[in-house]
Amino acid sequence: MTLRSRFTNQFKNSNLNVALVGAGQMGQGIVSQISKQEKIHLSYIIDRNREKAEEAVARYKKNKLDLPSIETDLTSLDLLDVDVVIEATGSPISGAIVSEFVLNQGIDLILLNVETEATIGLELRKIAQENNCVVTVGHGDEPTAAMELYNFAKDLSFDVISIGKGKNNIFDQFAIPTDLENEANKKKMSSKMLTSFVDGTKTMVEMTALANAIGFTVDKGGMHGPQATYDRLNKIFIPKEKGGILSNQKVVDFAFGIAPGVFTVIYSEDEYVNYEMEYLKMGKGPYWTLYRPYHLTSLEIPRTIMHLAVNKDTILNAKTWNVYVASYAKKDMDKGDKLDSIGGHFYYGLATNKSHQGDYLPVGIAENATLIEPVKKGSPILLNQVEIEQNTIYSMWKDQEEKLL
Repeated sequence: MTLRSRFTNQFKNSNLNVALVGAGQMGQGIVSQISKQEKIHLSYIIDRNREKAEEAVARYKKNKLDLPSIETDLTSLDLLDVDVVIEATGSPISGAIVSEFVLNQGIDLILLNVETEATIGLELRKIAQENNCVVTVGHGDEPTAAMELYNFAKDLSFDVISIGKGKNNIFDQFAIPTDLENEANKKKMSSKMLTSFVDGTKTMVEMTALANAIGFTVDKGGMHGPQATYDRLNKIFIPKEKGGILSNQKVVDFAFGIAPGVFTVIYSEDEYVNYEMEYLKMGKGPYWTLYRPYHLTSLEIPRTIMHLAVNKDTILNAKTWNVYVASYAKKDMDKGDKLDSIGGHFYYGLATNKSHQGDYLPVGIAENATLIEPVKKGSPILLNQVEIEQNTIYSMWKDQEEKLL
């Protein structure tokens, strides 16, 4: 049976009820797709921007008559009839508040908010397990699309050497939102979101979430990010002694020139398997590339909803804590400066191995932190150089870090 037929059979006489937090660009896509799904009902749309929420309701109304309620605060709601909550704000702080509230009620949670997962993924797993529910990053984002390739390779007993995503934006770590406003408006997205793509932070966050879900690391801080084509991936992301760029194996990375796809480079030492792979037009071994040339972001979320209902397990959530995203200064900063958010004017992120010496400030807890000493442009921001805002995500991150000691 297909996932859809199993889901439909399970909900023959009822609906699965969903709440959506965040009616921005990703949220609108989710609403469009849910409005076309039988047996899935959108009960609530939660967003502080009522205009965006009303736009989402109008979108939903095109296909369904039983409309969702508009609310501004999830934590004030009685969610007794809600089966799944989707968090799509993109804010680590909001993601932590929503996650803590939802998971402690035993409700399954889908994160489009990879920023939250990359900051407190292990803590979210612990809370979900304690409350007999599931937290997962949703289908459609690069980490989960790559995870499907990883699972496929492992099911076939291949060794996974490297795994990652394509990047299609220009790369400027010092980009700021005021410089990208016109481009963002053309793309109908927020300038901060676009900046997080251009300055590389989003890529670092995504690959960090993937690394911690499968127990991988980064080969170097910030990863390599070479130019590549599909047919070159299995010549680039392999060990140096075999002609590639890697000092280590089992690493996450990214490449320009293959976006919007995801890839994994696999290895086999089996002579007959390698013969078969060549016969099947997979190129020349013993390193091989598995590649998916697309990911459909929020449009794939119905698959995640059905997967949770039928299989009751996570697609992607941290099992290890090998990598985090460290904050680096976009400009010279002075004592007393207050940091803004990801995709802002003050910092960008670099994926960094936990084993690396240096207590750097994770980007997920950097928002609203105040500098207590100057930091030079391009330098890492250290934990002891800031006063961190005492909020939900900081508290959850601190609990997670204490358990890692």
